[in-house]
Amino acid sequence: MLNLKNLQKSFGDIQILRDLSFALESGSSASIRGASGSGKSTLLSLIAGFELPDDGTIHIDDVTLPFTSDKAADAFRRDHLGVVFQSFNLLDCLNVWDNIAFTARLKGNHDKDFQRTLMNDMAIAHLSEKLPQQLSGGEQQRVAIARALVHKPSLVLADEPTGNLDEETSEQVANTLFAQCQTLNTTLIVVTHSHEVAEKADVPLWLRHGQLYVKQHREQQRPSQTHAEQKSLER
Repeated sequence: MLNLKNLQKSFGDIQILRDLSFALESGSSASIRGASGSGKSTLLSLIAGFELPDDGTIHIDDVTLPFTSDKAADAFRRDHLGVVFQSFNLLDCLNVWDNIAFTARLKGNHDKDFQRTLMNDMAIAHLSEKLPQQLSGGEQQRVAIARALVHKPSLVLADEPTGNLDEETSEQVANTLFAQCQTLNTTLIVVTHSHEVAEKADVPLWLRHGQLYVKQHREQQRPSQTHAEQKSLER
């Protein structure tokens, strides 16, 4: 289970997150939308342990953030976390196959058959031997998504995972991302500007004025709750 408690984050005099709390059951998915600069990417960075909150805690299953050391943070990300960055962060010296396999090899659970399935689902199997600089932006995005999933993490954080894709490919890749996370019982948090992608999530959220709000039917909103509580509201 993911549990955010009283998170605070400011940059200078600008407060980005204000006493933010939210809980999401393991294996569930949430999407986050909001205005540019509202703190969506910052929130993902805090959950991943790339940045430290000014106050508050993050609980992911039996792990509590902030971490006590860089070594602990690195081990957590290697073993439990998949991240899709806006900037892709592919390794220029490795081909597509090795880029995707990189984290799984570090973790020691590289499943070649599963990787082939992912690459087929993402329509990138034919790119195995290509280097990142030989790919289009959309192709690099799909490689980054496959890399985030291949080591079967317990949590995936995706920052605009379909932002560089055309409408048809975006639908295909988003469906694969959500379906694979559901199959693996992986918790998924997606930051997106796409209404279509956001509505695929179990819990669609808005980040506004430093707080998360659950998007309900008839455009009603209220402060975020657990997935179970939200489901009960929609019955």
